[in-house]
Amino acid sequence: MPRVVFEPARPADDAALRRLLADSPMEGPIRIAFEREPSYFHAVQVQGRFTQVVLGRDTRHGALAGVGSRTIKPAFVNGEARPIGYLSDLRLLPAYRGGTLVARGYRLLREMHRDGRTDLYFTVIAAGNRPALTTIAAGRAGLPAYRDLGRFHSPAVNLGGPRPPIEVGVEIVRGSPARLPGIVECLNEHGRAKQFAPVYALEDFRPGGWLRDFQVEDFYVALRAGRVVGTLGRWDQRGFKQTRVVGYAGPLRMLRPILNLGAPWLGLPRFPPPGGRLESFYAAFVAVEGNDVAIFRALLRRLYNDAVGTGHAYFLIGLHERDPLVAALADYRCSPYDGRLFAVHFDDGEGAFRRLDGRVPHVEIATL
Repeated sequence: MPRVVFEPARPADDAALRRLLADSPMEGPIRIAFEREPSYFHAVQVQGRFTQVVLGRDTRHGALAGVGSRTIKPAFVNGEARPIGYLSDLRLLPAYRGGTLVARGYRLLREMHRDGRTDLYFTVIAAGNRPALTTIAAGRAGLPAYRDLGRFHSPAVNLGGPRPPIEVGVEIVRGSPARLPGIVECLNEHGRAKQFAPVYALEDFRPGGWLRDFQVEDFYVALRAGRVVGTLGRWDQRGFKQTRVVGYAGPLRMLRPILNLGAPWLGLPRFPPPGGRLESFYAAFVAVEGNDVAIFRALLRRLYNDAVGTGHAYFLIGLHERDPLVAALADYRCSPYDGRLFAVHFDDGEGAFRRLDGRVPHVEIATL
């Protein structure tokens, strides 16, 4: 009998799953752990309406060896709304790497895929995650096909001092229940022009919706003659998702105290000590009529200025390298963090992949 068995996660596994994530930091100059307190399942629920979490359990002592999740959500593919899958949260503790567990896990994914909910998935792999890029994304026998769709920028935009407002002939207002129909219409109308953009409904943003801790008042809305022509949301997820610094490596380990002394004058946030959290929020729900960079710059500037002095060190935003809106990020001091966006499919999804047209991809970073 294999010493690791795969099984669906249960509510009783919540604490063990949270511990697994805390014990699986991302390596780099800043070693960070993505935590999910107080509930792993609260965080998973914002990924989509249907989610399956599978864990690997060591039968010798019952401890977890790894985890992965499969989510199905509605998204625009070639301009049409359809279900699409998202593969995420793949973690395997070091002691279990190098064996057959990954291949066994994907065999289980293939079995789950037979429910027919979708024939096409996407995932994002950190650009610096060489083990994943050279194994699961390298077309190994028995694994699904990973098709590279390009670089996905998800920088941390550092919050310094306030900046001059940007006037571009639109009015920037906050969201309200009365404006919600126009906001959702804008999200879907302009999301349709991009590949994999989420499909939204009014109830998603109302109390009890699946977008935990996001209120309609957290929207920034660009109006032209009373019509919604752009949206941007400020989504603080610290109530269920946190980023903790495990440690520093290389020159940054020695330079951190010096850099922190100069941070106020450079307009940069301070690096927290090991064990401290990086205080941030997401700039989410990006939709702009005609990909008008000027409108997006005005929205982003209003969100930025409102966030200064609120205790956040930075905010995260996600845009594909081909997205024209990326140009607006040049206005700010950013700490870069890139991933590779992949379409993923089994044999029955090759046709769906080949039919993808040339639209710029857009996936919502706040639900990854």
